[in-house]
Amino acid sequence: MCIRDRCSEELLKTAADGFKREEKALEICREALERRQEGKAGMGAGHKDHGRTILGMPLGLYLGVLALTSVCMYMGCVPKSLVPAFLVLMVFGEGLNAIGNTVPVVKTYLGGSVICILGAAAIQAVGLLPEQTYETMDFFINDSGFLIFYISALITGSLFNIDRKLLLRATVRLLPVAAASLAVGILASGLFGILLGQGFWGGILYLGVPMTSGGMTAGTVPLSDIYAQALGADPSAMLTKMAPATVLGNCVAIIFGGLLNNLGKRRPELTGNGILVNDGRPVKKTPPMKPSFGSLCTGMVIAFAFYQLGAVLHKFVPMIPTYAWMILAVVLVKGTGILSETLEDAAREWGQFAIHSWTAAALTGIGFTLIDLNSILKTLTVPYLLAVAAVVAVITLTAAVLGKLAGFYPLESAIAAGMCTTNMGGSGNVAVLSSAHRMELLPFAQIVTRSCGALMLTLGGILVQLVG
Repeated sequence: MCIRDRCSEELLKTAADGFKREEKALEICREALERRQEGKAGMGAGHKDHGRTILGMPLGLYLGVLALTSVCMYMGCVPKSLVPAFLVLMVFGEGLNAIGNTVPVVKTYLGGSVICILGAAAIQAVGLLPEQTYETMDFFINDSGFLIFYISALITGSLFNIDRKLLLRATVRLLPVAAASLAVGILASGLFGILLGQGFWGGILYLGVPMTSGGMTAGTVPLSDIYAQALGADPSAMLTKMAPATVLGNCVAIIFGGLLNNLGKRRPELTGNGILVNDGRPVKKTPPMKPSFGSLCTGMVIAFAFYQLGAVLHKFVPMIPTYAWMILAVVLVKGTGILSETLEDAAREWGQFAIHSWTAAALTGIGFTLIDLNSILKTLTVPYLLAVAAVVAVITLTAAVLGKLAGFYPLESAIAAGMCTTNMGGSGNVAVLSSAHRMELLPFAQIVTRSCGALMLTLGGILVQLVG
């Protein structure tokens, strides 16, 4: 080979090495940007600089859209249809989210997600939300299935975003941690029941069990029927007695989520920043997402199909909720590798799109329609509030300690195996994980909530027969 050819070959190798280094640097920057965006789960467009833009709009333009939306609300121009409902949720949700992420003290201890929920609930409680708008929100969120639309995207996206081996080995250890944490929390609720004058078993039956039964519709409502049949009482009276514990437990868990996120920033050794397992084994990293319009459409259809599969299976076995069937189906498909990587990527891209686009809207809808502050305040006393907060704290702390022993990061274990047992089901999981900025834990949270909720319904049914 002549000297000129050798020089040309060396130059080509040098150039190739340079391109590889540049490509690697770009890849590292892209991954860092994605991690930063995922750390702001639920932050829609325009959240990079809340002082200048909201929803990607200049502040002045956003305020104009907010004024238009408010005028429509008070003129009765918000009928039960998609466009006005979506507009109200997006505009108010992103505004509340911006407030929660910019006000100094609030952003440190609570954050945008908590303010979306509590702010919307306060707007409804003080009567600022017109009746027609409330009915539209209630119809859109609960009857038309906006939360189903949102949560199904999160479940499929987050499950397909986890390595299949990690998913299986984490779930096997997480459920015992959650069950043990619940046992300690239930005992604590009995002790607090004594202090509240309800007695040990009264504290368990009307404080601890309702808080951890898996939510309102799938937990406290059927639990009230179980208690009513056993005691010969009115189901509505039972529900009125138990509902405050369920709602308050959810609110306390949401606030604790924001506080734990702040703790993780101060004590980074306690957290995996959304990664649950800390057993020293390497975790396969998912490739960076490069969504297209076509892949998002495909991912949406996959999410809908899994939800409908869960609905069909629920028809045959009604004891298992639709979401639980859906999770089992996705785990089975993920574990067996039936879907191609392209389709799995489409599902997770759709999930991330939903998180970044509609989390603030979903949380605001939860606050408008599912958090009744007036009902809470009617039954709320300082000792009762402290008892609920203490039970949530006991369960959370126990889950953190046991989780660390089981090979989990303490903070992630406290959230997934602790606080997600004291919220209001699927919507509660979204609220808690969003406030904690740990939406990656949603698959584990759903598994824990549904499994432990069924366990607590069974326990409550047995105890009310024995000691009720």
